Amino acid sequence: MRILTAAVILAAASATAAFAQTERLTDTQYIAAARCRGLMQGADTAAIDAVLSANRAGRVGVVLDRAATERKDAERKARKASGPGGKAEVAREVAGACTAFTS
Repeated sequence: MRILTAAVILAAASATAAFAQTERLTDTQYIAAARCRGLMQGADTAAIDAVLSANRAGRVGVVLDRAATERKDAERKARKASGPGGKAEVAREVAGACTAFTS
């Protein structure tokens, strides 16, 4: 019975994640997605570019400015990451927080 319950919960979580991806991003999520775009130096960014493009319309200037600042800061961080520790930190952030915007 526990296995069936776990399977139902997992299926519901997957459906919720797929549904959430089609909704409009909040301002905070949009800024976070812009940061992720900046961190993804040299990676395939088509998915996150599509998310940012689809969610750009209707944003106030302050949010767009903040997103641009976060992207530039993240690009700088990714470019200047040195050694295994710095590169691993960037990779962890991309693999963790950024997966919501790239899948």
